[in-house]
Amino acid sequence: MDTSINGSNRSVFLITRVLFILLGIIALLWSETVLEVFIYFFAAFAIIGSLGTIAVAISYSKEQLPAPRWTILLLGILGIIIGAATAIAPAFMTVAVVYFIGAWALVTGVSDLIHAFTRTHAGNLRLMLVLSGMISVIFGLLVLFYPPLLTAVLLVQVFGIYAIIIGLLGVGYGMSAKS
Repeated sequence: MDTSINGSNRSVFLITRVLFILLGIIALLWSETVLEVFIYFFAAFAIIGSLGTIAVAISYSKEQLPAPRWTILLLGILGIIIGAATAIAPAFMTVAVVYFIGAWALVTGVSDLIHAFTRTHAGNLRLMLVLSGMISVIFGLLVLFYPPLLTAVLLVQVFGIYAIIIGLLGVGYGMSAKS
């Protein structure tokens, strides 16, 4: 199966992952300040990631996609809706956003794991997808089932670390994938 990524697809993918890294660094450096606007960071994270997901669903060939095109488009559209709702009504979404973060990380992680084991990737590419998937699944489960353990500042810091790791793994994947 063809796992190549053309230049424009790679650029979109790498830009979204670099933005994840930048959001993560900002969350770590200014945790207490970020806490006040964390809801908006999540909205941006969901919208940026979802735009990247939609770009992948539209521009990749059927053979390059890890799942049916409609499911990837649906994931992207739902992410944009969640991100927009969060930006429009932050007070209402504050409690829900914790669960949205967990669910989104869980779905993203499962998707990465499925992609890792259903495509014929060689060594490092599969390893990066497995690591990304496992980290996302663990993070998602922690947020969904143990939210009291994650105080507000700690949640911002964990989110920052998560965004940096996922961004770095994505950049590694994008740079390693065949062109």
